[in-house]
Amino acid sequence: MLLGSYPTFANSNELTSEAEARAAIKAINDEIATLEQLITSQSKKQDEIQSQLRDTDIAIGRANEALRKTQASLDQRQRDINELEADGLRVERRINGLQETLETSIGVFSVLKKGGDLKILFGDSAPQETERNLAYFNLLLNQQLDTIDEFEAAVYQLDANRVQLAAVQEEQEKDRASLTQTRAKLVDQRSEQKALVDQLSASLARDGKQVAALRADSVRLNTLLAELLERLANLSLEGEYDDFAALTGKLRAPLDGASKTWFGQKRERGDLRWQGWLIPADRGSSVRSVHYGRVIYADWLRGQGLLTIVDHGNGWMSLYGHNESLLKETGEWVAPGEVIARVGSSGGATEPALYFEIRSGGTPVNPANWIR
Repeated sequence: MLLGSYPTFANSNELTSEAEARAAIKAINDEIATLEQLITSQSKKQDEIQSQLRDTDIAIGRANEALRKTQASLDQRQRDINELEADGLRVERRINGLQETLETSIGVFSVLKKGGDLKILFGDSAPQETERNLAYFNLLLNQQLDTIDEFEAAVYQLDANRVQLAAVQEEQEKDRASLTQTRAKLVDQRSEQKALVDQLSASLARDGKQVAALRADSVRLNTLLAELLERLANLSLEGEYDDFAALTGKLRAPLDGASKTWFGQKRERGDLRWQGWLIPADRGSSVRSVHYGRVIYADWLRGQGLLTIVDHGNGWMSLYGHNESLLKETGEWVAPGEVIARVGSSGGATEPALYFEIRSGGTPVNPANWIR
């Protein structure tokens, strides 16, 4: 995009505002949500497992985001604690310095008591010397009073610091307990997810329906995209940004690391071929948008798990599947390199990885031609 500005949504049928455009996209997604009910598999048992898998994947996504937010809160509280502790040390050093100043002042007064001030009190000095000694005495006295006030303020500040530190530490312990609980819940949900995937795999292997299931998943995705393209026909991206078609070989990959598949590669079973990349990565790794666009789908889809689809205009779309959590909602704008999801293994994947596709008018194209 030129000048760093985001594109705006325009509608040839009187969609005149951002709110209206977002509402239109949400309405579209509400309608296509019924596609899952229109496309059924041959096995009722597989449907039941897939339904459970969907619920578990979504629960894992929510737990993962709760985990991320709690960890972020913990990190912030630790920074607060470190800052409070540093402030406390500075105040303590200040108190020590003030104490030394007070001790020095007391020493000076002690010297005066041994003769200088007595001469003033008993008039055993010349008038000029008496005036000078009185001025010096008053100066020392005022300095001492100021130092005492400053000392008291520093002690009060240190006490307040300790109270605040204790409160932050208490909140940190609450966050830590919440984090532990969320982690335990996440472990249980991932175990449930794996059990469901194993159960589904066993069912498919037993019934010899792996290829049929893959075909059904492909049909489901293609139907979804066709529905999106048809319903988005009256919505177009307008604004100052580079046209996707002109960015051959210039886009940054959505994820660091090499794909274990290549476009057109034959899959393990049947005559099906890969239509995109499957990029292995650590669970929770950041998934980035490859270009400016708008999220037109952010939900769970059988075979893809938690899926985000970004519309880049003129029929160009990028797809990001098998995520553990989705960070952008339908209708939101995204910029190149912006994190939109976290890598996971939703949708029946056996290992955490990102499934990535680029499509033009609903037809898959080779990502290698677009990613630098």
